[in-house]
Amino acid sequence: MKLIKQILRLAIPSIATFSSMTVTGLLILMIVEKLGATAIAVVGISNILMYNLWALFSGNQGAINYLVAQNVGAGDIKIGNQRMQITMILAAMQALLLFVASFIFPHFILEIMGSNSTILEAGAPYVQVRMYAMVFTVFNIVFYAYMRATGDTKTPMILSLVNSALVVILTYVLAYGKFGFPDMGLQGAGWSMVAAEGITFLLNVFVYFHILNKAYSTRSWVPIKWLQVRLLLVESTKLGIMELSNSLGMLVFTSCITRLGTVAIAANEIALNILSFGFMPSNGFGAASTVGIGQEIGKKRPLEAKRFGLVTVYLGLGFMALFSVFLFLFSLPVAKMYTIDAAVYLTSVSLIHLASFIQLFSGAGIIFAGGLRGVGDTTFLSRMALLFNWFLFIPLTILLTQIYHFGQTGAWTAYCSLIVLTSIANAWRYTTFRWNSAKSKSVTISHPDPVHGV
Repeated sequence: MKLIKQILRLAIPSIATFSSMTVTGLLILMIVEKLGATAIAVVGISNILMYNLWALFSGNQGAINYLVAQNVGAGDIKIGNQRMQITMILAAMQALLLFVASFIFPHFILEIMGSNSTILEAGAPYVQVRMYAMVFTVFNIVFYAYMRATGDTKTPMILSLVNSALVVILTYVLAYGKFGFPDMGLQGAGWSMVAAEGITFLLNVFVYFHILNKAYSTRSWVPIKWLQVRLLLVESTKLGIMELSNSLGMLVFTSCITRLGTVAIAANEIALNILSFGFMPSNGFGAASTVGIGQEIGKKRPLEAKRFGLVTVYLGLGFMALFSVFLFLFSLPVAKMYTIDAAVYLTSVSLIHLASFIQLFSGAGIIFAGGLRGVGDTTFLSRMALLFNWFLFIPLTILLTQIYHFGQTGAWTAYCSLIVLTSIANAWRYTTFRWNSAKSKSVTISHPDPVHGV
């Protein structure tokens, strides 16, 4: 019972954090829906593009999360702070690259995706502004990862809720010119995210350098060592490859659906947004698994770490089963919450029914992956992501949509195949992992680790 309480203490605030992001996506879609189907399509395509950009730079977040968790378990937060310093320097370099790319990337990538002239005209400036917001996001996700690694999932939850509230309020105000503000339309929705992410960044800076300094001496500079830089670069790269492989798969998936027309794009975005509600408990329990296992590994208790992960999976799947039943039974009224366009919501319903059947596989795959990150088995995760996306998901999506013309049914068949196989692979790896010989990366930093592949 004590273990269950510990898992829930870590997971529930994380679930709330991911829920706020998903609910924000829902509310933004509902707000911009009044701007027309083109606006919904632009937001949907942009969300996929931003996911790819986030994935490109997400390795920092994943690495600092599990490495600092291991440091906390080992009682060596000084090394954790050193790693955080290195990560913030890397984030600053990435932010500069993003800002420069924002003047080149938007129109080019939308054109490659096969967007029509209407979406190009409205989407290019919107994507550029969303990239400005991403400049702050690359820092925010690292701050969140550090806090979670220490076992504090409540503070990231509060900051995320503040961010979500700001995005929703500012989107409504700026998109429609309320309370004396200019009517900026779709661009207002983009600038609301810039403002929200910027304010959240300032709050994160205050929390990290002021509030956390009392417990973890976060303002003290720790001389940087090359071995730590190398470790972070290797781990960030592997985790970045994993996320980027997944996101590029979704980019191809979206590109294929983009060519099916505006109704198909809007219906797909609604279905994916609703499906993301199912990711909330799995992402929350996955985050709890990473932190809990990481800290147990740091304490040199690998068998307790394995047990922590398995119990987390059982709890997470219980949540997922309830959501799957709800999703199947109430797909139509839920779809109608997004749009009054009958063609769009009726198309969405069939996709939502399909999504309800893969929730348990999706949840298991995510939570097992969180456990593997906690123990540092990042090589396996990156290899599987490369294999399943580039040799299964992407080719199968293209084959079923562009050659055999099965439309959305073909695209979602490929997507479901990816989810099921990933879940099976992650579960197999977790249960067959050599837990007895698992060690903290803080211990093995100067030597190759045959268990973790570093």
